[in-house]
Amino acid sequence: MANHTSLKPIAIIGMACEFADNIHTPIEFWHALEESRDLGSEIPIERTDLMSYCAHMLNQDNGELRQMLIRRGYFLSASMLDTFDASYFNLSDGEAASIDPAHRLLMLKFVHLIEDAGYTLEKMRGSRTSVHIGQFSNDHAMASLRLKPEHRTRFHCPHMLLYNASARLSYHFDLRGPNVSLDTACSSSLQAIHIGVQTLRTGEADMAVCGGVNTVFTPEQLLNFSTIGAVSVDGRSRAFSIDANGYGKGR
Repeated sequence: MANHTSLKPIAIIGMACEFADNIHTPIEFWHALEESRDLGSEIPIERTDLMSYCAHMLNQDNGELRQMLIRRGYFLSASMLDTFDASYFNLSDGEAASIDPAHRLLMLKFVHLIEDAGYTLEKMRGSRTSVHIGQFSNDHAMASLRLKPEHRTRFHCPHMLLYNASARLSYHFDLRGPNVSLDTACSSSLQAIHIGVQTLRTGEADMAVCGGVNTVFTPEQLLNFSTIGAVSVDGRSRAFSIDANGYGKGR
């Protein structure tokens, strides 16, 4: 989060995050970096079962696919994706269940962000605050489209699209600056910050909320990441090393 003062540097006044291994705050993340902790794990079976999804392919394979399949990564805890206090945000349980888990996480982290910045939600309402969110995952749309027609509600169609990443924050918290959701693959969150800075420089907003979110929980996505060869099967990034086999993906 940053605020705008004409012709002066832009100040970062608040931060919030959620990472693997139950890291809920920037301070916890900093401690993990200081300690050089490995936050990776095997793919949690409650998240998805990639091996079962690919079983019929593995039975016909000569071993090449098995070697390509992702086995490890950096996974948010199930509680962060599966639990949500709908009443706190004045949402019904039915509507909350149809919202992309990534967007529910953004709503929660926005509250933490405002607290870290020393503001209140009431003070933010009606403010000229822009929202810029990068999102590279569309697993919620994939999962929603799998539902049988009788299990879909009127909420599913509008809630499965990525525009909600930024628009939901602007609408729900009454932020009256520009908002944009964007997907530029791995550079999405950095591009969001870039656009947010431009918005402040041009005076379109007094404050900007910028960030990124990524949640992978469908076997289709894990298979896609495996077959393109860009993601490390053992979940480790080895930049500039001869042993590099892709990047460790966070989900």
